[in-house]
Amino acid sequence: MYEAIILAGGFGTRLREAVPDLPKPMAPIANKPFLAWQLDYLMQLGVRRFILSVGYKALTIRDYFGDEYQGAEIVYAEETEPLGTGGAIQFALTKATHARVFVLNGDTLCATDFGALRALTNSHPHAVGIAVKHVDNAGRYGAIAFDEKTRLVTRFGEKSSANPGFINAGIYDVPANLFDDTVIATPFSFEVSVIQHLVGDSLYAEVSGDFFIDIGIKEDFLNAQTLIPAFVEQ
Repeated sequence: MYEAIILAGGFGTRLREAVPDLPKPMAPIANKPFLAWQLDYLMQLGVRRFILSVGYKALTIRDYFGDEYQGAEIVYAEETEPLGTGGAIQFALTKATHARVFVLNGDTLCATDFGALRALTNSHPHAVGIAVKHVDNAGRYGAIAFDEKTRLVTRFGEKSSANPGFINAGIYDVPANLFDDTVIATPFSFEVSVIQHLVGDSLYAEVSGDFFIDIGIKEDFLNAQTLIPAFVEQ
């Protein structure tokens, strides 16, 4: 059984025109909130406890999901002020009950093998696993390079030429005690203040599946109405 943090506190600025009155994770996809589809998929992967990191219009999310969804436990880490991605994860980890926790964004859905991602750190209990996705133009997003044998990440998020390569899929497997010996002023970026410092030492990459969608992009939000149900219910 796995435990997962979902970062669901965003303002959804890019989606405001299409979804004016809802936090982004509650955007309707085929008459059901995106977050419900995400939980459905993650439960297929074995997640049975969710920590929802909430902020903007948190009550909308709390009222819909309560403290249980389809038999899975739900707890909330609610920001009273903006913490940044790093601060949100740091706060949410105080609610964790497992030694390791998956962390995901509340506006993307990506095909992932959680067993394979978790296995990366079996012999590295203090390391972080990251799901990476192959794209045609890695330079646009910031390329990630890793040793094919050890999976150790050697380069992260570097802008480069428009060549195929791997990028961050926004899914992490982190130790619950990741911040126990670290003090970082909030708000802070998880990628800049944490992940960048693990490169070449304790960051390991697992290649994700082909399916990936970001509902924060209006075109993808419209396509998601059919693509997400087909993917989750296959």
